[in-house]
Amino acid sequence: MMNILNNEPSEYSTHAIEILQTVGIYYENPTNEPIQVIITRLKEVIDHRFLDRFPDLKFILTATTGLDHIDQLECQKRSIRIISLQGEYQFLQSIPATAEHTITLMLSLFRNIPSAVADVKNGIWNRMEHKGNELKGKTLCILGMGRIGIQVANIASAFGMNIRSFDNKYTGDYFSSTNLNEALKGSDILSIHLPYNQETHELIGKNQISQMNSGIHLINTSRGQIIKEPDIVDCLLNGKVRGVAVDVLATEYDLGNSALWNYSQTTNDPHVIITPHIGGCTYESMAATEVFIAKKFLDSLDRA
Repeated sequence: MMNILNNEPSEYSTHAIEILQTVGIYYENPTNEPIQVIITRLKEVIDHRFLDRFPDLKFILTATTGLDHIDQLECQKRSIRIISLQGEYQFLQSIPATAEHTITLMLSLFRNIPSAVADVKNGIWNRMEHKGNELKGKTLCILGMGRIGIQVANIASAFGMNIRSFDNKYTGDYFSSTNLNEALKGSDILSIHLPYNQETHELIGKNQISQMNSGIHLINTSRGQIIKEPDIVDCLLNGKVRGVAVDVLATEYDLGNSALWNYSQTTNDPHVIITPHIGGCTYESMAATEVFIAKKFLDSLDRA
């Protein structure tokens, strides 16, 4: 039997563990036994230094769609197979967590929720100080009309928002363009749901923001590297961007090198909200995806 080490065992699905134990010995603490399978989430970068600790490793199980926390080329060199949620579109349609978090961030910005909560905690009860705006009638531009983008569009349309989108393949009911500037034109809110790759690296910066209405709000629950953080900070300073709410940063494993995080720390701008990559972090979604990955792993063994 294989030895399976869970690198992030906190609140891991007991059902998933039971599935894995049918093919291997499951560990939640470091062991001297040779490890053939590692389970990971997003806490640690899986690079050559990490992999050097596990010379017998054959599989990495990660219940994530993005894989930028794993050095895929290094894994390929070592013949390590990555079992992830990439490409599992049908299953992922049942997972609403990131779309819900996207709308939560949007509402938090427009209704000044963080600053209102902070004031009440400090004994201040000032209703008009936190007067906000409605989502109804605002124009939302969604970058990427995949599973999450469509979920966000459906929820946003229920709020009475106008939907525009940028996507190379989408042919559904919402307006969509393969031209980024055309999609951005006239938008009040930008919500990013593209996968991160060479084509989307720092896709959004000053030039793209300039195509939108003045005082826009930016939401990013995809990957931090898709935006040019220094450009976004400049746009916050000159008023072109009114508010930013992100669940991801370009340097999540090194906050001090994030221009947006540093701006938030030094200015305490109430219109900047940063959450620690919790979009998919719900009890329901994590349990479902962990079980799915465990079953997918077993299926891969059967096919082999």
